[in-house]
Amino acid sequence: MTEDMSTNVLEISNLSLQYLTTSGPVPILHNVSTSLSKGQILGIIGESGAGKSTLGNAVIGLMGSRFKQTSGSIRFSGQELKWTKTNPERARGGRISAIFQDHTASLDPLMSIGAQLDETIRLYHSGLSRREIRERGIDILERVGIPQAERRYDDYPHQFSGGQRQRIVIAIALAGSPEIIIADEPTSALDATVQKQILLLLRKLVDETGVSIMLVTHDMGVIAEIADKVLVMRHGKVVEQNSTRAILDAPQNEYTRRLLAAVPRLRLSGGHSGSDMSWSTNISDRREAGTNPVADILVASNISKSFRLAGLPWPFSRTASQKALDQVSIRLQRGSVTGIVGESGSGKTTMGRIIAGLETASDGEIAIDGAKFDVSKNGRTSRILGRVQMIFQDPSVSLNPRMAIGDTLEEAARSTNRLADRRTTGSEIGKMMDRIGLDRNFLSRYPHQLSGGQKQRICIARALLARPEIIVADEPTSALDVSVQAEIVELLKERILEDNISMIFISHDLAVVQDLCSHIYILRNGRVEDCGPSATVFAQSQNAYTRSLVGARSRRFIQ
Repeated sequence: MTEDMSTNVLEISNLSLQYLTTSGPVPILHNVSTSLSKGQILGIIGESGAGKSTLGNAVIGLMGSRFKQTSGSIRFSGQELKWTKTNPERARGGRISAIFQDHTASLDPLMSIGAQLDETIRLYHSGLSRREIRERGIDILERVGIPQAERRYDDYPHQFSGGQRQRIVIAIALAGSPEIIIADEPTSALDATVQKQILLLLRKLVDETGVSIMLVTHDMGVIAEIADKVLVMRHGKVVEQNSTRAILDAPQNEYTRRLLAAVPRLRLSGGHSGSDMSWSTNISDRREAGTNPVADILVASNISKSFRLAGLPWPFSRTASQKALDQVSIRLQRGSVTGIVGESGSGKTTMGRIIAGLETASDGEIAIDGAKFDVSKNGRTSRILGRVQMIFQDPSVSLNPRMAIGDTLEEAARSTNRLADRRTTGSEIGKMMDRIGLDRNFLSRYPHQLSGGQKQRICIARALLARPEIIVADEPTSALDVSVQAEIVELLKERILEDNISMIFISHDLAVVQDLCSHIYILRNGRVEDCGPSATVFAQSQNAYTRSLVGARSRRFIQ
């Protein structure tokens, strides 16, 4: 793709970087070249370890002493960037700013948002009076969509929602009147509806102010939504770059094609047939094809849960509480998958933990195959342990770093069959490794020697070795790259079908839930907002909240 170089505010030419270790230098960027025009959004896409955040940090001058530039250059408005190690912020002069992923870490909790804006404005706009600084700060907050900006100027970060805090981070980035903003995963920590709002805000700011944005992300939906141009990276190298439309419509590189193919599609069209039929619809039809109706293996009725609020002064500390679940009821058919969807704070994880016996409830009842359990007491007894297992979101945290993989799996296998000898257990573990698609040599390795996808496969194997009837999977793919997500979903499908497992699948990704689950519950603020069969709940629901969740997804990946 050709460009008018005279309009480029940023030009990166053959940039190579090394990371200096005690064992020697490790190459991390290899001859990277790209450019960014005025008023353009350049999307940098790639999986973990691609080098996309490193490239953004190189532009803004946040590399650290262990990084060494071995070749190439970064030119800003025609001048080569040479950041000073002592004070890169002063060297930038406010012309290049950044928006980071974690809005909580980006804001000082002990300073009001007004004070943080004032500090940035004062740094880059000398000569302004205190009143002028405050007026400018209020104007920026209004521009990024903070309601009642003047009244809330002296509020603290904890008094704002997650989406509002990210808007404030964007406001601080704008305070220096930058020409370029490096936005590193600015929406990945946000719920889908809030993410959509932030993306629209970034596009609006570009159109109104002419600022240029280098947008670092792993989410192809984000790229499709607002990027003008795309740079695809892998292992520190440029795989492909072109206009967004060209990348999405006609990718030239096989890796780019695989990335696009791995993105799950949300289906809103009517019927499905043949290869287009979702796995959830297909398996549901097969389960119901038998002569007997499919029975419910799990019934959770009127589950409520309140958390006591800590840190409040007496006498409020005795009674203050926050309701996480309010009369939630769900059903799970034997051999099927039921999905629980919701945004942060909806109560979906709490519900999953109560079903697995890891959390108590304030009220309600759970029955597994007709056997009722007291949800007001710690339910992780042997009665539940052998019947319900849980797969957690982050496999790195789920595995003991000091235990070899084989020991971890042996512990799981023996938890429900303590009389089995080591040879029998070892044979069972070996067969399980074959079933999850990992070489048996992995049994001698430790978690840090495995990739994220490999670790999550081990977590699935650990759950299966306990021979459960029900698995509660809490966001099991959200911490993984999109291509690895697809592999894990396929593995879950295989195991559900072959082992006749029933599953509660918790996620915020509508497309994955629709594909995997035969029935879906949508939670909001601790209550069931909507529910129905996966084939129809998103396509035909009249519920306004359900429609807002669907509307937050990139239209590019809706069928």
